[in-house]
Amino acid sequence: SPEVSQDERKIAFASDRAGFSEIWVCDRDGANPVQVTSLNGNFSGTPRWSPDGKRIVFDSLSKGNRDIYVVNADGGPVRRLTTDASQEWRPSYSGDGRWIYFGSDRSGDPQIWKVPSDGGAAVQVTKQGGYEAFESAGGKVVYYTKARNKRELWSVPVAGGEETEVLRPAWTGFWAVRGNGILFPDFSGPANLP
Repeated sequence: SPEVSQDERKIAFASDRAGFSEIWVCDRDGANPVQVTSLNGNFSGTPRWSPDGKRIVFDSLSKGNRDIYVVNADGGPVRRLTTDASQEWRPSYSGDGRWIYFGSDRSGDPQIWKVPSDGGAAVQVTKQGGYEAFESAGGKVVYYTKARNKRELWSVPVAGGEETEVLRPAWTGFWAVRGNGILFPDFSGPANLP
């Protein structure tokens, strides 16, 4: 689950090369890998850069259930953002860095939520299901997948409103918002690849 920084100079990724799944940062060519977390937990993953490149948000199972954490891009102590008894996953920053979006089952079923990046109360974003989200470049719309195995992309205004299907197929983990567009692979080709 790697992600390239906004300036395209660094890559954040998860690796178990030190014995536990931790968050690492390397140069864009893979050189100079540096471990930035030391949670020694069951799993840490899906790292996402803050817009200014100074922090990385990620999810981790280190405290028994999956929660959202933030660490400085050059390492140091981690800060836990979510502490509910629910599961939280696949975080991402808003374009202005003020919010962190994430999937959660805290309402009883998977939905998209957001929490202030400095900490505070979480706010529910979707009502009809949500798993993974990224804010649009202009900061007016949140794009999201509804469930891990559903192959559709939806949007909802950041201020709230109607949830609208945008495109199919879009697989969780295989799409990104970049500039004024959405990048996604086309898996509709022949099933018998060489």
